[in-house]
Amino acid sequence: MFSYKVNTFNASMKTKEARDLPLHRLSDGWLMLFGIPTVAFLVTFFFYSDEWILGGRSFMFCFMSKMVTSSLLWYLNRGIVLYYRRRYTSIESNSHRIAAQLLTSFLVSGMFSLFVSWLYQVSGYWGRVLVWQDFVYNLIIVEFFVFLISGIYEAIFYFARWRYSVMEAEELKKANLQSQFESLKNQVSPHFLFNSLNTLSSLIEENPETAVRFVNQLSKVYRYLLQSNEKELTTIKDELEFLEAYLFLLKTRFGEGLHMDISLPESHLCSWIPPLTLQILVENAVKHNVVSSTRPLHIEIRSCTEDTICVINNVQKKTINVASNGMGLANIKAKYKLLNRPPIRIEDGPAAFTITLPIIKN
Repeated sequence: MFSYKVNTFNASMKTKEARDLPLHRLSDGWLMLFGIPTVAFLVTFFFYSDEWILGGRSFMFCFMSKMVTSSLLWYLNRGIVLYYRRRYTSIESNSHRIAAQLLTSFLVSGMFSLFVSWLYQVSGYWGRVLVWQDFVYNLIIVEFFVFLISGIYEAIFYFARWRYSVMEAEELKKANLQSQFESLKNQVSPHFLFNSLNTLSSLIEENPETAVRFVNQLSKVYRYLLQSNEKELTTIKDELEFLEAYLFLLKTRFGEGLHMDISLPESHLCSWIPPLTLQILVENAVKHNVVSSTRPLHIEIRSCTEDTICVINNVQKKTINVASNGMGLANIKAKYKLLNRPPIRIEDGPAAFTITLPIIKN
């Protein structure tokens, strides 16, 4: 059989997975196409009308000059928006991102405004000497439009995230229904039941005492399978107790061809995982690999970090094709996604197949 090896565990660096949102690219070609000319027109018509009404310049000349400065300022702030969205990727850091983004935009845009005003001064663009009130006026105009455009970008960002969340919710709903359906289909696996009954049939004559224990363990397995559909989470301790009954059936069938080693700290036993997770992984390992006394299958369940456990088996794949719909791992992935938890990690190496499972402590 197998035993729990409870050991001490020194916590390693705790990592926190940020929610990955595909919204860190700015699909804003249409916004710039209409926004830059609009800003340039408003600035020329409402704020600097003296340049072309009283200053002797044409409206188009003034409009084009404002197009140049508006474009430069727009691209400058667009780069700032992109920088902070890539730096602050999690939803929880939105307030910090917006504050840092606005502060940087105001500072950089203010310096840009003062520089342009200085160019106006040295070039004599306005045909007069600028006083400090002109510099302040230009600065206020620039900061006003920076705040306005930043607000538009944020509105688009939140709308895109809301739309993404709606789409994601629909996908998760479909995945949940599919997962439940597949879980119900797999709860009473005809193939597993057939093999178990064949094993039981031979035990009844050869070893009646083992046959009685086999029936008891089989009833535990199917009782847990039926109850698991009602729960989203189960403790690792309960999952291991169920796994012990399941492994008894497998060990009775495969004998020394199957070896299981479980090494988890005590703190992990009270943590939570989706039910049947470990059973599905053990079942997959047995299903896809050769299991015999000459080529034993070794399965190890151990702690990887403070927040994860690993299920590892040696790779000795069967030469014949094994019928598989791939729903075992897909169900586990869907459950973790529905619980809004970090995804499982799969490492398919030539010598070992490793699944890393996040555990839930609260």
